[in-house]
Amino acid sequence: MVSTTEKPDEATLNAIRQRLMETGDWDRIQKLLQNQLEENGWVDDLKDLAKERARAQETPNLENLIKEISESARGMINENTRRDVAQEIEAVLDREVDQA
Repeated sequence: MVSTTEKPDEATLNAIRQRLMETGDWDRIQKLLQNQLEENGWVDDLKDLAKERARAQETPNLENLIKEISESARGMINENTRRDVAQEIEAVLDREVDQA
């Protein structure tokens, strides 16, 4: 079992992702996340930030823009959204472990 302070290895993450995709939970959790981000205004805020940063670039460059706003984007996610999605993932993983 992986401790809560240790990140799982890539093979473990891929196995979890594959199982979530097989059960349909991957799509369901993605929709939950997308809906919450839209409801909380994150999508609009991110678009505004991207436009602002793009206009400030001397030479427009999508790759640099993405690098520039990625960290801010992660930090802009509402704590309730983070908690809700994490709880949903934990519930799915608990269910899968119980069934194994």
